[in-house]
Amino acid sequence: MADDEEPSEDAVDVKNDEWMRANYLDLIQDYPNRWIAVLDQKVICSGNRKRAVESEAKGIAGDREFSLYFIEPSGILP
Repeated sequence: MADDEEPSEDAVDVKNDEWMRANYLDLIQDYPNRWIAVLDQKVICSGNRKRAVESEAKGIAGDREFSLYFIEPSGILP
């Protein structure tokens, strides 16, 4: 791979990214200021600390790939 090439995302990451973008407004309401782990376009765990969420997700996902995201707070009060 050349130095200027970025690593490509695999199909799992792309599907999770698309799902996250499509559902971001709901995620902001449900998981503000939290890390989430997404497997097969579903939130499998969430928390305040990235490492804790990643560890829990590995236990849930096993050998399957999952994606981690940080959900920014919306700044809009419910």
